[in-house]
Amino acid sequence: MSFATRSLTILLMILVIPACGQVELSCAPAGKVTPICGVQMPEDLAPMPNGGGILVAEYGDGGKLSGELKWFQPEADNGFVSVLNSKDIAKGAAKDWGEADCPVPELLSPHGIHLAQRGDSLQLLVVNHSSTEQVLFYEVQPSGDTNTAPVLSWRGCVSFPENAVLNDVVALPDGGFAVTHMYNRESETMAMIKSLLGLNDGHVWRWHPDSGLQVMANTTAKMPNGIEVAPDGKSIWVNNYIEQELRQYDVATGELLATIEVPNIDNSAWLEDGRLLLASHTSPLTMSSCFGLLQGSCGAPYELVAVDTLTGDTEVIFSAEKGGPFGPATVAIEYQGKLYAGSFSGDRMAVIAR
Repeated sequence: MSFATRSLTILLMILVIPACGQVELSCAPAGKVTPICGVQMPEDLAPMPNGGGILVAEYGDGGKLSGELKWFQPEADNGFVSVLNSKDIAKGAAKDWGEADCPVPELLSPHGIHLAQRGDSLQLLVVNHSSTEQVLFYEVQPSGDTNTAPVLSWRGCVSFPENAVLNDVVALPDGGFAVTHMYNRESETMAMIKSLLGLNDGHVWRWHPDSGLQVMANTTAKMPNGIEVAPDGKSIWVNNYIEQELRQYDVATGELLATIEVPNIDNSAWLEDGRLLLASHTSPLTMSSCFGLLQGSCGAPYELVAVDTLTGDTEVIFSAEKGGPFGPATVAIEYQGKLYAGSFSGDRMAVIAR
């Protein structure tokens, strides 16, 4: 996701002449892309079941800013509705899904999110950057009316070591989760340089209610980014941005099961046809104007790549050149037959015609 992209671009800007970008303020459609404005850095998206709308994680630039969790229903005329912010992080006040001693964060600054069934409940996991890196647990209670926002109730959290820099998370069927750790915390530029040199690797953490935190075997990589879980829950797919590889691991053993080459991949989500949809950045050097951008779009180029995880076949289903009212995408999801994309930059998400 955006940390890896930012770090790679910073190094490239140090080593070569920086690229200049032009911010697009217009929210008018262009070609197949229709921007949806009025949201802060919508870095990750999660579709609600049964047409219940889309949950949006407003990126806080790695903890530099506060963010919110928003709800968006394309068919309703109510824009982006706040369902969680820093003032009500722990509303609901239960702590039975995470660690008993996990402290409530003082700041909501979300990154990756994942929505999944947990028994009879609907669970949302949130990577949060505050004074401590944490994964937050929420129970999502649909309103019963698809045009009304759901209610999020606090169910606890898990804290990580001081050197952790988390990115994306997925729920596992055993009540635990897997989350990507990009690199050990230090100066962001130095961490990225060391990662490229193989001196500051990341990995995947696995957490279970009984065994706690463990590093998954064989998951070491320079900057693990997005992560998705297979529909049967037995394996995970990890996006390694710098290695430009999508890797599949067995959840139980950590065995590397498959590797598929895809350039500069950020987040991923399952399509209705069973393929995995990846957001790919086609020109990181053009992204210098994207970082920290709160208004408009930097319009950096990207592709949406569908991967058949059984055969390894890939298909670019959408490609955006530099410029325009949206970009770069960090994630794309399928909702009600349409593609919706989010970005770590700017004030808009987008619907993309297929």
